[in-house]
Amino acid sequence: MIFSKKAYLVYVLTLIILMFVSYFTLDMRVAHFFLADVKTYEPIGDFISIFGESHWYIGTAILGFLFFKFYKKNELYQQRFLFLLYINLFSGIISLFLKWIFGRIRPWGLRGENDDYGFLLFQNFDMSFVEKMKYHYVTLLEAPTTYTSFPSGHTTTVFAVFTYLVILFPKYLYLWLTLGIVISSSRLLANDHFISDIFAGIMIGTISTMFLYSKLRKKIETVS
Repeated sequence: MIFSKKAYLVYVLTLIILMFVSYFTLDMRVAHFFLADVKTYEPIGDFISIFGESHWYIGTAILGFLFFKFYKKNELYQQRFLFLLYINLFSGIISLFLKWIFGRIRPWGLRGENDDYGFLLFQNFDMSFVEKMKYHYVTLLEAPTTYTSFPSGHTTTVFAVFTYLVILFPKYLYLWLTLGIVISSSRLLANDHFISDIFAGIMIGTISTMFLYSKLRKKIETVS
């Protein structure tokens, strides 16, 4: 399941275009729709979002590795559970790094009569570079949850795991894709992310997993 460089380039460019289109046309509209009835949508979104939290998969990876390392020794399964651990840590670190770089305010900024929308990275250009960077990181430190919308961490996790499952169990592609879309979409209902955040999470989750797969392919497909 190693794709050509051209296929990767087309995939990444397509998602980047979708991010831009969504940012300028859909993000605010969809956010306002769900914010208009928070009591109905948010509990549903919060519940489904539970399945996109990385600790479930990191915990499963660690327990699976230990089980096949010390109890029922199987080198192939050890490597596959390590692969699950690696993709969650790797994609998670990338997601966190980008969240702090871009500093995007969550849909909460649109509640009521507010119109807070956008990225800290692309604001305050009237400040000097040093002042801008200081404001950027002070704001993030004071409200780390509010300004970490882009990319969606849950979606990054979900699509990292989705890609993992497709690699190992390609027969159930449409099942994994359906689950990935449902869980990722729940972040919109929960009013925690915009659509473009979801697209960014999809890209990071899939590309980071495929990158690690290209490095670990022999170990997780067969062990001599």
